[in-house]
Amino acid sequence: MSDAPHPTRSQHQSNRLRAARRHSRAIDAALRRAATYPHPAGRIVRIETHISVIYLAGRYAYKIMKPVDFGFVDFTELDARHRCCEAEIRLNRPFSGAIYLDVKPVSLDAGRCRLGNGSVIDYAVRMRRFDQRELFSNRIAHDELDDTDIDIAAQKLAKNHLHAQRLTHGPARAGTAALLRDQVLAALDPVERDPRTAETARTAQLRRYCEGELERLAAHLDARRAHGFVRACHGDLHLDNLIRHGSQVLMFDCIEFSDDLRWIDVTADLAFLSMDLHAHGHVRHANRLLARYLEATGDFGGLAALPLYVTYRALVRAMVALLKAGPPHTQASTPRAGPYTPYLELAAQTTRARTPTLLLCHGLSGSGKSAASQALTEHIGAIRISSDIERKRVRPFAPPDLQALPASAYTPEAIAAHYDRLVELASAVLGAGYTALVDATFLKAAYRARFAALAHRLDVPLLILHFHADPAVLVERVNARARGPRGALNASNASDAGEAVLAAQMASADPLDSAERRVTVDLDTDVPMDAFASTAWWAPLFERMTAMRETGTASA
Repeated sequence: MSDAPHPTRSQHQSNRLRAARRHSRAIDAALRRAATYPHPAGRIVRIETHISVIYLAGRYAYKIMKPVDFGFVDFTELDARHRCCEAEIRLNRPFSGAIYLDVKPVSLDAGRCRLGNGSVIDYAVRMRRFDQRELFSNRIAHDELDDTDIDIAAQKLAKNHLHAQRLTHGPARAGTAALLRDQVLAALDPVERDPRTAETARTAQLRRYCEGELERLAAHLDARRAHGFVRACHGDLHLDNLIRHGSQVLMFDCIEFSDDLRWIDVTADLAFLSMDLHAHGHVRHANRLLARYLEATGDFGGLAALPLYVTYRALVRAMVALLKAGPPHTQASTPRAGPYTPYLELAAQTTRARTPTLLLCHGLSGSGKSAASQALTEHIGAIRISSDIERKRVRPFAPPDLQALPASAYTPEAIAAHYDRLVELASAVLGAGYTALVDATFLKAAYRARFAALAHRLDVPLLILHFHADPAVLVERVNARARGPRGALNASNASDAGEAVLAAQMASADPLDSAERRVTVDLDTDVPMDAFASTAWWAPLFERMTAMRETGTASA
């Protein structure tokens, strides 16, 4: 028996890791050559992230997981990389359709790497190649990302969330407040330690905010989990992982290596894309995304934690940018700008306190208040609560049914109950720190009084937006709406009001009293609908809101 010392387990691990890295270099060299592929490959395009390398070859793309261990992901073992490749195919298909094809072994034979069976040293995910110019990140870079992109993405994300598998079994801590605390602070730690980003005042403020919000929202987060809002999500919805594909938006490269990062609150998933739009300076698109998502899901309850999730997602992207940049040259490196800077600036901005306002739309059917208020959300980031849409939402966290409702839905008792529900939603929005924009007719003084009381109770400013147009224009609009198609969710087709309802409204509306007139902004909508997209048209409102902030005026 030999007296030589036996290798320790850590030595075995080190040997395997060295071999994996040696193989990784050989694979990289091979996959850069067109001759390696069993099909025409053309010029190979190589794309590297912190945990993977993608090779664009002909009609296909091949993705190799790096043998790395960052704590939150460990790919040092071949089996782990194999499992991850198989999971990537399975988990991405609901988000990305037919992009993901299969897993191909990478073999080493006679000292040469090839794709196919043999002495397997790694695995590659094979995908259909798509046009890189259509990535949301590239569309933004070329100023081509448009409202249609955002609308389709919001609808797809909402549909994914509404139909996603609920957390009934699986990771015991997934989606809990305790786990989120660990995840947020784990993302903050490297930002605090790295000399390039460790600006004492900024990181200290971020830590105070994160720890304070995690404690304040703990019960809310766990209640959301208990009520089914923790679901199988994408988990990594930044702009590099969305693509416009014909008339669709496809989402790819979801989290496949960690159940804790994939089984999350749906709001955390939404927050990633919202955050990245903000970080790239597309605030209007971020506001539109949120508005369209809420119209489709009605998940106003998720807003309470949205700022925290946005901060967390910004920290994650900053951490990833630091990993991609590599270690600082010296520990004495001074803070400097880099790809992580916009994310840290957004994280710091999100921690600042917001002053919400309660805005009530007031006007007859056909006055344009729905189309106008929908446009307003994109200008100011208000959360719009549509009376017409919420009346047709059969249950919380469900899409509205836009078909016409029976007469029983419009009895005085039903209308009163509906306004009670609108008060509840507005209270939740304001409590989350967002401006609430309630889109209803508000033709009865009693209903306006309920919201005035809410503003007084929460000590937030109140403004009434009085939309008005020539009576002939009102009639023309409600008739045109009645003739229009139903089924697609938008600002103009959710109402059931026709010419008869308009006539009844004109005969029975309670005029605004003197106190209400003092907090009213008049908005003449006898203009083309596209005028609402212009900030100039909203000047009277913006001037009034600025004056309110400067004087600290609250509700009347």
